[in-house]
Amino acid sequence: MKPRVMSREECKELLSAARFGRLGLSADDVPYVVPISYIYAEEKIYLHSGRHGKKVEMAKVNPRVCFEVDVLEGRSWKSVLALGRASLSEDMEVKEKVFDLFMRGKMGGHGGQAFSRKDLEKMPLCVWEIEIEEISGREGMW
Repeated sequence: MKPRVMSREECKELLSAARFGRLGLSADDVPYVVPISYIYAEEKIYLHSGRHGKKVEMAKVNPRVCFEVDVLEGRSWKSVLALGRASLSEDMEVKEKVFDLFMRGKMGGHGGQAFSRKDLEKMPLCVWEIEIEEISGREGMW
């Protein structure tokens, strides 16, 4: 079967339903892809990570990213690519907002545990906000 192009609304639905995706970055002519948990809300993709590490350093050099989500159900598959720009923040208000979104989405790699402001202040993490500039999706069968 020839893959079918998904509508923008179908792409958003898949981004809303999935909980894990792949973050693609590139810096100094070196590509890098990493699986990561996320939440899609307010037409943006939100992530959280440590303050340091390869993906953070690459995003500081080149904030242009690609985010991919795919789902395989039996012989059917769907895939969405979102291109955009990542903003990283360690601001406490931003952390609280993003962790609230993760809690409402019941995920985020912290077992559904709610964190107080005091807990978040102690955590050496940054939050990512990906402003989507372009989105596309396809679905098909194999």
